[in-house]
Amino acid sequence: MARILIIEDNAINMKLATLLVRRDGHTPTAAIDAESGLLLARLDVPDLILMDIQLPGMDGFAATEELKNDSITADIPVIALTAMAMSRDQDRARQAGCDAYITKPLRYQELHDAINWLISRGEDEVGSGEPGAQIGIPVPIASHDGTAARSAAGSDISAGQSGQVTSRAPGVPRILVAEDNPTNQKFILWQLTLLGYEADMAENGALAFARWTAADYDLVITDLHMPERNGYELASAIRAAEWPGTRTPILAMTASAMRGDADHARIVGIDEYLVRPLNLAKLRAALLKWLPAHSDR
Repeated sequence: MARILIIEDNAINMKLATLLVRRDGHTPTAAIDAESGLLLARLDVPDLILMDIQLPGMDGFAATEELKNDSITADIPVIALTAMAMSRDQDRARQAGCDAYITKPLRYQELHDAINWLISRGEDEVGSGEPGAQIGIPVPIASHDGTAARSAAGSDISAGQSGQVTSRAPGVPRILVAEDNPTNQKFILWQLTLLGYEADMAENGALAFARWTAADYDLVITDLHMPERNGYELASAIRAAEWPGTRTPILAMTASAMRGDADHARIVGIDEYLVRPLNLAKLRAALLKWLPAHSDR
């Protein structure tokens, strides 16, 4: 059970958020403006904050920036809440450091998925070694000249929408994400954007493999449990199809670490095994490890 601080000035929206948080098994606390929310955050250090961005006085963007610049509260995940799905609001939320973004009215499943993405439910993690730690690699990684062998000047990558590819600046890494859950797709793309990356999205393993074979990707992030071809099968297919002397780093994501999963992942050639909640620090560390040529981000 997590402690969740809701910062919301609208009484109806506060009531709905409180009911949904309780329904999800968590303990809510409430603040009706940014100033009191900041005080509560510093005193109680909650596990997560739901932040309305349209607050009276100090708005939610400014409040989030204060939280992220304070050593006491910097690591608390913040989910931005807004009544208007406007691109400029999303851009401002990213700049402020929000960890996720949800458009009102709140819906239980989307809020549930967001909370589970960002914070841990202790009962979900079943020992399978060190969750999130690098697992063994069955084939030695071929040496490179300091850059990913598959990068190419003038490469392109999608803006994150399935099936769409847009031009990218030279030297920007190409990342492929395989994830079938629409809410999880939104969160992983949001986090990659916060860290300065973009990615192509595939909603199942079969489509991900087709896209991998058609383009030069520097890294693949895959959910383990997908329709048509799961993450294990995707990794195995990629390893079987790679040219000698090349190896695409593959990071696996899972909501729960079951015994035997890490061994299975190692056997099929997955390089790192990330157990959600997938916070920014964990994702950043993995990207910097496997995209060393771009570690100055």
